[in-house]
Order: sequence, then structure tokens, then C-alpha cells
Amino acid sequence: MSVDNPRIPAVNAALEKLLADLTPDPFDGRLRRDDAYTVVLAALDHLEALGQRRTTVGELYIWSRVIPGGEMLGGHDRLMTLLEQAADHGRIRLDHGQVHIGDAPTGGGPGHIWMRQLTKGGAHVELIGDQPWPLGTDAHHEAPAWWHCTGCRENRGQAEAMYVYAVRQEVADHAAKCPFLPPLPDAS
Repeated sequence: MSVDNPRIPAVNAALEKLLADLTPDPFDGRLRRDDAYTVVLAALDHLEALGQRRTTVGELYIWSRVIPGGEMLGGHDRLMTLLEQAADHGRIRLDHGQVHIGDAPTGGGPGHIWMRQLTKGGAHVELIGDQPWPLGTDAHHEAPAWWHCTGCRENRGQAEAMYVYAVRQEVADHAAKCPFLPPLPDAS
């Protein structure tokens, strides 16, 4: 949410109105999770409409502290939870504190994340394919795929791609034994 963009005030005004129309929980002053998720998605959609396809977790957090009503979203941990939910829904891709808006590649090289599985330590093992996976469809069993662990950084690279279902089993096996924690957010 770079402040250099002259259209950002219009985005802020639209999001301020959205926040003003939502009612926080009277006990903790935060929005219900679904409402907070709606606000985060609206902010990401506005950025994408402005042609900004990348931001950082830090910039989004600062924005949530600066915009009137933004404190109702909650703290950094809650923002990360909301962003992880958006990533699971295919709206964004998270990569070392970077937020890629839309279907942007991350992880183990060029490609698109088709699936994430949590390791024992909480990092993600990402199954990656070379094309976006259309929502509501199954991947063709011969589709080439590879994987990348965001914790220990072990991977099967694109050069070693195999059929998606064979790689899916490798992802499950690695996730079951990997003790690594997720990467720390970018300091920015």
C-alpha cells in the first residue's frame, strides 16, 4: 500500500466506509473474523485494481494501523491469519513477508501453488504446478508438479517434476516428518 500512489486516498476512503459499516465485538473491539477477512480482501482487491500486484505484510499492517477503524482488524498475528486464509483460498500468495496479489508464483520457482500442507513444525509444504489450477476441477493425473518446503527449504525442483499424484504423496510424507517452523515475517 505504497503511499506514493495518488489513488490510495480513494482506496482508503472506500475501506473507511466499509469499516464504518461493520460492528466490532463489544468485548474486545475487534471485528468478527468473517468481517475482518472481508475488509482484508477488499483492500487487496483495491490494490489489484490499481495495478499493484505486490505488497508486504508490513505495509498491510501499517495500513491497518493508520486507516480510521483499522485497529478493529486486530494485531499482526490476526492479520497473518487472515492473509494465510486468503492464500489458502487462492486470492494471494505469501512468500517471505511478500504478498503477491492474484495468482502469482512463489516458493520453488516459476509456477503456481496448487496445494499447501502443514509440517509438524507449522511450515508449509507447497505442491506447485506450471499453470494455475482452475477452481473446482481436478488436475489431470499426468500434470507435472514439484514441491518446496517453506521451513527446511527441501524441495523437488521444477527440473525434477513428476506426475501430480506422485508428488502429492511426497508432500504428505515430507509434511509428516518435517519439524521446521514457518519462516519469520519480513522486517519491513
